[in-house]
Amino acid sequence: MQEENQQRYESKPLTAMDKKLQEKFAEDIANQATHMDAMGKQLLTLELAMVGIYATVLKLIAGSEATLQEGWSVGITFLFWFMAVVATVLAIFPEKYELDSSKMDEIKRYFHASAQKKAKMLIVSVVLFFTGIAVSVFTII
Repeated sequence: MQEENQQRYESKPLTAMDKKLQEKFAEDIANQATHMDAMGKQLLTLELAMVGIYATVLKLIAGSEATLQEGWSVGITFLFWFMAVVATVLAIFPEKYELDSSKMDEIKRYFHASAQKKAKMLIVSVVLFFTGIAVSVFTII
């Protein structure tokens, strides 16, 4: 009687397409931190170039005899840009993790935590960077 109440499920092996999709999904999860690193490197390049662009714009607007007026906006601008560079460097700098490589849950948590940390730091960096740009407008006006 117990055998009669049990439901039976039929299964079939995964198709080549299903296996490939699973493989690509796993690769995508594993590569998220790498994608964040690539974005961070480009953001760092932009942040460092912005200082030169800023100086060029000031020079073009004010002329060759120009000097900057003392004020809080220049200092605040560079402070925001410096903090953005620090946040970007912290995001792309490798971090040491301790995990048991035989436990799949720990490996999944590692990839998730690494990508999430990098994403948060890059978002902070972008906010600081664009805040610096907004403040820099006051030095030009």
